[in-house]
Amino acid sequence: QALEKCPAEYARAIFVAYGRLEEEHGLARRALRVYERATQGVQGSERAEMFRFYAARTAALVGAAATRAIYERGIEALGDSGALELALEYAAVELQLGEVDRARALYQYASQFADPRTDARLWAAWSEFEVAHGNEDTFREMLRVKRSVQARFNTDAHYLAALEIDGQRKRAVRAKAQADAAADVQAAANPDEVAIDLDDDDDDL
Repeated sequence: QALEKCPAEYARAIFVAYGRLEEEHGLARRALRVYERATQGVQGSERAEMFRFYAARTAALVGAAATRAIYERGIEALGDSGALELALEYAAVELQLGEVDRARALYQYASQFADPRTDARLWAAWSEFEVAHGNEDTFREMLRVKRSVQARFNTDAHYLAALEIDGQRKRAVRAKAQADAAADVQAAANPDEVAIDLDDDDDDL
């Protein structure tokens, strides 16, 4: 009942308390349904954290393999930053389960969210992974993907910079047009002042 009209920014604590109650005095599957609801019911900034909590409780209650669907839903639902965090955790889970190829595929998928210039976490984790579990070919493929992602981010940055410059130019033109229009309106509203100015010019001649 408390959750029915609870604002999203206050919902997380109630969801967690509700889920813990079901874990201790109800059924595990009911608790997990509560945590699943929570991934949709909390405010946006807490969704990634709630997905991670949901996955952790699922692993504890029914096993790590059951977290796959949770991570996949979370990666699809969240923005780039949140998806990257979940993908890194998901890759670690797959490695824990002995699924090396699945872990590698997750690193490659998550690479689209990680600019090598500003977010080295994925690239460091992927590099360590390939050193430990890959070979020369898979390490070279990781480097190739890194170069490709870097090139894409560079292109995006140049495009955004060009848009910003174009936007500044358009804003300057609009500002000048508005200033000219305002001057015209003022002149139309004060014709006597204009006439006086013209008379003064005639006297000078």
